[in-house]
Amino acid sequence: MVSPVHIVSIGLITAFLLGLGKKSQQQMLVFVLMIATAAMTMVSGSWLIGLMTGSLKPTDVFTAGFKPPFAINLRMTMDEAVLTTMVNVFGFLTVIYLFDVLKKAGKHLLSIIVVFLIGLNVVVMTRDLFNLFVFLEITSIATAGLVIIIQDSKSISAGFKFLMASSVISGILLIGIIFAYSYVGNLNIDFMTNLSMVKGGAVAVFLVMTAIILESKQFPANGWALDMYESAHPAIGSALSAVSAPAILFVVYKLMPMVPENWHPVIGLLGLITFAFSNFLATRQENIRRMLGYSSVAQGGLMLTVVAMSVYFGQSFWFIILGFLLTNFFAKAGLFWLNGIVNSDDQNKWGILRKRPVLFFLFGVFVVAMAGLPPFPTFFAKWEMIMQLAQGNGWGWIVLILLGSIFEIAFLFKWFGRVFHAVKDQPAEPVIPWFKEFPVMLFGAGILATSYYFIKYQQFDNLFVLIPLLIVAAFVVIDFLPAFIKNILLIAALTFYGYIIYPEIKGNIMQLVFMSVFLVGGILTLIPGFATKGTRAGFYPFAAMTIFGLIMLVNPGDNLTFFMGWEQMALGSYILILRGKKAERPAQQYMLFSAGGAYLMLAAFGMLPHFAGDTFFGNLSGLIPGAGVVFVLFALGFMLKTAAIGLHIWLPGAYSEAEDDATPLVSGVLINAGVLGLFWIVTSFGPQQLFGYDIFQLMGWIGAITAIGGNMLAIYEEDMKRLIAYSSVGAMGYIIFALSMDSKLGLLIALYYMVLHFIYKTMLFMSAAGVIYRTKTRNMYEMGGLIKSMPWSFIVVLIGIITLAGMPPLAGFAGKWMFYNAVVMKGWYLQGTMVFFSGIVAFLYLYKLIASVFLGQLKDNHRRVKEAPFVYLLPQFIFVIAIMVLSIFPQVLLEPLATIIPDRVPGEAILWDGRLAMTSFGYWNAFAVMTTVIVMFATIFLWLTYHSRKAQKVKQFNIVFAAERPFRPETTHVSYNMFAGYKKALGWLMTPLATQFWTGISDWSTAIADKVRSWYTGNGQTYAMHLLLYAFVLYLLISGGKIL
Repeated sequence: MVSPVHIVSIGLITAFLLGLGKKSQQQMLVFVLMIATAAMTMVSGSWLIGLMTGSLKPTDVFTAGFKPPFAINLRMTMDEAVLTTMVNVFGFLTVIYLFDVLKKAGKHLLSIIVVFLIGLNVVVMTRDLFNLFVFLEITSIATAGLVIIIQDSKSISAGFKFLMASSVISGILLIGIIFAYSYVGNLNIDFMTNLSMVKGGAVAVFLVMTAIILESKQFPANGWALDMYESAHPAIGSALSAVSAPAILFVVYKLMPMVPENWHPVIGLLGLITFAFSNFLATRQENIRRMLGYSSVAQGGLMLTVVAMSVYFGQSFWFIILGFLLTNFFAKAGLFWLNGIVNSDDQNKWGILRKRPVLFFLFGVFVVAMAGLPPFPTFFAKWEMIMQLAQGNGWGWIVLILLGSIFEIAFLFKWFGRVFHAVKDQPAEPVIPWFKEFPVMLFGAGILATSYYFIKYQQFDNLFVLIPLLIVAAFVVIDFLPAFIKNILLIAALTFYGYIIYPEIKGNIMQLVFMSVFLVGGILTLIPGFATKGTRAGFYPFAAMTIFGLIMLVNPGDNLTFFMGWEQMALGSYILILRGKKAERPAQQYMLFSAGGAYLMLAAFGMLPHFAGDTFFGNLSGLIPGAGVVFVLFALGFMLKTAAIGLHIWLPGAYSEAEDDATPLVSGVLINAGVLGLFWIVTSFGPQQLFGYDIFQLMGWIGAITAIGGNMLAIYEEDMKRLIAYSSVGAMGYIIFALSMDSKLGLLIALYYMVLHFIYKTMLFMSAAGVIYRTKTRNMYEMGGLIKSMPWSFIVVLIGIITLAGMPPLAGFAGKWMFYNAVVMKGWYLQGTMVFFSGIVAFLYLYKLIASVFLGQLKDNHRRVKEAPFVYLLPQFIFVIAIMVLSIFPQVLLEPLATIIPDRVPGEAILWDGRLAMTSFGYWNAFAVMTTVIVMFATIFLWLTYHSRKAQKVKQFNIVFAAERPFRPETTHVSYNMFAGYKKALGWLMTPLATQFWTGISDWSTAIADKVRSWYTGNGQTYAMHLLLYAFVLYLLISGGKIL
């Protein structure tokens, strides 16, 4: 096997040969450099493979014929093999990526690249402290040379500031090395593990560690680094982020054995502060390279925390650090390289990626991977890190991680959304040479392959996790096919999947119910897609991701699988919403609130083992005393998805701006994921208190206010989709209220309403989609008189609103009857009155919906409007049939649902005597009610038909308005500002307090971020002072505030 020292020797020989080359031989010299970096990669890669397979053993390479401490030794273990392979692979691909630049540059630049790679390799392998100092200096000088590859004032200034900072850091390091040598008598790291125990040795350790920590660019002493990221060529920025920063962190790891144990948490905490604040400042950054710089130092801070706490994490350390390290390596380098391809730091000019589907897909992969979403390694690493910190009650650390993660998602998905909606009709994009695309594609394949191995390591259930992921991946591959074919394939895949999983869940009624909602609902909402022409690129992979993510929630087996499904569902639905023409901002809001809810749940999952071990939270006994905080975190996370009042501001925009045929999936199906979670925590945790308050009581008030608030907001809407969206808020209020009663009847109502809401809301949104498809407008005051043109859609909407209103004889009345009984049994008369009042409010917007769209005056531009396409009507009438069946035979659903409710839940249940439902307060027979209503309706209808047989039909303009014919039908439309009187009287109740609150939070965050960013003045002397101040503060922290 080739000795690791030849990584260095190959580099030195290459640098010497490059110096002999001539200007006319520049292209040949580039190929020489390419061959040399490939050879260096082969050496380190052969060691990596050999160590992985066991054919090689870790080794030390001694120099000058002596062993330490009399000579320098280089070490090659699995750690060094991984990092040197990363460095050399990256160097090889960077030479390829910069092929056009290097051909035009002088031979000196080629030599600088070699020196940079040699420096990093030795920094990783060396075990000698002074040798480390020397090669850190060599690497710093090479870095400065690479930064000025772009010859402009910004890069030269950044390079100079970097050298100033490097000189300060080098001085601190050198002083520390001198002290260390004077105390120990040698410079080998392995002989210094007890240095801090020697009198005065702690000073040496402090100086050495301070220098290395400063070298790792920690907040806030990193302005010089940010300026460098912003000014350097993107390929050089990627080198600083992907290989230089990990090499420095590995130095920290090597030196940690000599650091006193009580210093470890201080160093780790400084890393988390860097992670949180750097991501926070990145939210205000528009320049892409500087934003990636903030992200790079943030990831460096997070990895510094993991390294500093490596002893604490124990066996989980390597899993966590590899997750962060490899994701940063592949994804961050890929993003920097894409920046070089686009050749612009303006996010709005990245629209050219939309014309290159493969590159745009990889851009999305890199963004999602950096954001820590599944199925990428960072997701699993962050989960494990949170679980480990929670075991030690590291709640403050967890808060910093989750805050930093929220900020990270904020700026990454803001960037992605802007690129997604960037104007496509820009000037034709330049031809992208293969050597620019090749490294990006290779690293894209690298992050996907790494994700596969991380998933495999988790040993997930093949049926419920791996197969869905493979199906999603398959739809990514076939995304070029026509939409019609992909629609058939996805429906077929979902149908077949339902067939193969049915035997696994057939004995569990709850799983069957929710699986039916998610799976059957997903299939039915896809049917209108047959009306779409073209390929509809990007829709079907994420529709599949959303539906399969929902399915993963039903039978997760463990908390990680549930959380993975939750995040997968959120990501897929985000893309479905983002596809809307004006959905950039609503999708961003949706993603932020989804992430906020997910991270609240993640914190709850971290706390849960203190109460229930590793048990899946949905399988708990129902008697978990003292778990109020955990319950509240879960409840808030799930109520963010169900859009409880105050947490609802994302919903109207997200539902209304999503593509019309995608909204039924997001609104009617996906929202029930929150209901599933709430039902599980109510039945699994049992009654809980927080600070002496009954949490179920608080939930009851939240549900009642949500019901009223959602319905009140709906009545003032002129947008058809926004009106139905707000009605979802009201409906979720009913369900939250029912769950909060924690009684057999209350939980039955919640489950019944969940199914009912799924049916009528999906049906109404589909009908709305059909109307909008024909009329090309969502504004109800621009519609009217469509009952003759679209009679089938009218029937669907009529049945839907009767069901929603809870009027007899349809299925909604059963829910209202049960609500009456449950409220009286519970004794919650005030909250119950509010809920019933919200039902009265619902009549207003339901009347507005049907009257504005289908009744009234027909518009001239709608005279040739046809009925909605058959593929829109088919699923609607399947839902209509379901409603009619439930209206006549509600026991078909209610009796199985009643078996789901645990025995420990108090209260009276419904008793059935055939078709008669009974409680101690009364009885109800759905079949008899339906029969009575049908007979009455038929009698009155026939009587009216007979007596109005000679009635004259009034034509549209056979009216008088101020003695003149109206100029336009729109001016007399009853829909426009229909409830102005109500708004004047009760509008104050709808003051957008929630919107004002969240807007205030956003404004405050913006102002604080801008103020903190002013810390970075761009002045090199100021940055040098920052380094010294940071060192002083670090000393105070580890010394307990003692100056001497």
